[in-house]
Amino acid sequence: MKIRVETTEDEDEIVIKCRHPDEGAELLRRLIDSGVIAKSELLLYVGNTEYYVDKNAVLFFETCDGRVYAHTAGQMLRCDYKLFELEAIMPAHFVRISKSAIANIKLISSLSRELTGNGRITFKDSDKAAYFSRAYYKLLKDKIDEVRFS
Repeated sequence: MKIRVETTEDEDEIVIKCRHPDEGAELLRRLIDSGVIAKSELLLYVGNTEYYVDKNAVLFFETCDGRVYAHTAGQMLRCDYKLFELEAIMPAHFVRISKSAIANIKLISSLSRELTGNGRITFKDSDKAAYFSRAYYKLLKDKIDEVRFS
């Protein structure tokens, strides 16, 4: 997939070109249309209570029992997005760490690996932890190096 940004004097326009319209193209269109990508907050839930949470306050997202949950330093909140949708709308410093989790690499405090290659992530100012799988370790390390050390 190529991504290109062109400046013009005309009205702003986003064009999605694809060989065959698919679920991904439609999702991208809906997300752009709704303005979710540009918003800095997410609508999350605890029971019937709605919370408006800054995207950057989220430590990680994980799936559990078919639902997606967002973890902040002090709460676990239900999220109505799927992980692949969150990958599209979250800032670039959120990275997939396993098949069932996405983490905010700006808030990672430590990584510890086991002999199997899987590992544990701890976060700044929190007792919470997330687990990464060995298949995602290189992507995680590369993204940490890119975002935090360059």
